[in-house]
Amino acid sequence: MTPHEQATVYASIGPISAITISCGKGEYSDPGQVRELQTLCDLIGERYCGSPASPSGQQELFPGSGIFISSFRLAAMNHASKPNCMRLFHALFDHFFTVEECQNAVPFGRPANNPSGKEGKQVLDRKKVDGILTYVLRCATLPDWEPIEEAKLKKAFVNKCRARAGSKE
Repeated sequence: MTPHEQATVYASIGPISAITISCGKGEYSDPGQVRELQTLCDLIGERYCGSPASPSGQQELFPGSGIFISSFRLAAMNHASKPNCMRLFHALFDHFFTVEECQNAVPFGRPANNPSGKEGKQVLDRKKVDGILTYVLRCATLPDWEPIEEAKLKKAFVNKCRARAGSKE
């Protein structure tokens, strides 16, 4: 597990009041980063924790996406990834897709029919794929984030799916 994956962000209910990051060499607090993280949360949109459709402590990745993630986990991913959108993509992909889901699967297209009778490749959950794609592309338009082309992000989906399918975890 990388230091970025070990990062834990603590926030009070409501405005964020503290950040504590643990990266294997102890913990440190940086009050200067609180303002930056709060601004990011404000730019991305309102929290949907109070929504009756959202599980406790979770929010939609973006309004109307239908996919949920811990508010704190999303804030930690954004903070650890900034300003690199590709790093954010990898963190979201790893969160939403397991190695098992990536076995014999593709991120785009339709399920394949194989004339030999063998089962064809399955398509990953389209709602999750579209949600990650939309969220990362939206972050790329925000100040202090590096822009990324949609085609490059889609290629990363394909490559990430192949890499995880080949892993023996």
